[in-house]
Amino acid sequence: MRGTILMWSGDKGVVSAEGQHYDFGINEWKGNTAPAMNLTVDVVVTNGRLSSVMPVNEADLAKEKMAALTRQGGKVAKAVFADVGKDVAIAYGVFLFAALFLSVFSTGGMVDCSIALSDLLAGEMGMMQTCLGGGSGGKGIFLVLIAAATIAVPYFWKHKFAPLAFLAPLLFTAYAFWPVYQQHQEQQRQMEAMGNMDEFGRMMGQMAQQMGGGGPGMDDLGVGAYVVFAAGAYLAFKGVMRFLSRS
Repeated sequence: MRGTILMWSGDKGVVSAEGQHYDFGINEWKGNTAPAMNLTVDVVVTNGRLSSVMPVNEADLAKEKMAALTRQGGKVAKAVFADVGKDVAIAYGVFLFAALFLSVFSTGGMVDCSIALSDLLAGEMGMMQTCLGGGSGGKGIFLVLIAAATIAVPYFWKHKFAPLAFLAPLLFTAYAFWPVYQQHQEQQRQMEAMGNMDEFGRMMGQMAQQMGGGGPGMDDLGVGAYVVFAAGAYLAFKGVMRFLSRS
């Protein structure tokens, strides 16, 4: 059984295991180094008498602590899901999957690649890295995980405003798409200006867009865009309704 050394002085000490205290001496010690206070040990008791005390390998101790943390994390996750409800938990799961793996739009142009919401949140550099095959990096993924983590806010923060944390996925999505919307509006103004040009000017503008100069637009939206917006809107609705019910 597992125990902890409470005291060691000279060649005698005291170990605690399962609520009991046992005296032990150097003859019962099975370690290669001297015993130390607060050291975790394996204790063997035979017929009510302590027969050996052995230090626990640090690697084994680390694995046990990790397993304990995993079990504790599982209990907290179950409690969070039970608190928010099955529908909200599913909506968060859909948002997380879509934000990381589904394409919200394609860039078009000479180098056509699919962009996920995490890439969009990473900014122009993140999208460029994705198109070059290097991934969006940590920033976009981190922001998506932050948005997904707001599912736990009402569980840990018992306040009437806590359900409004469910607006985070929609707000993060809107934040990511705002530059795309602005770019789309600029493209529309440019197209209107081209309408006043001669035939050569319009042809040159179309060639520039085909070569990728126009960048992604709202007309290039992929299925991921609709999924993240739908999941975000549903979560925002649920958050507002819960807030109003507590007010």
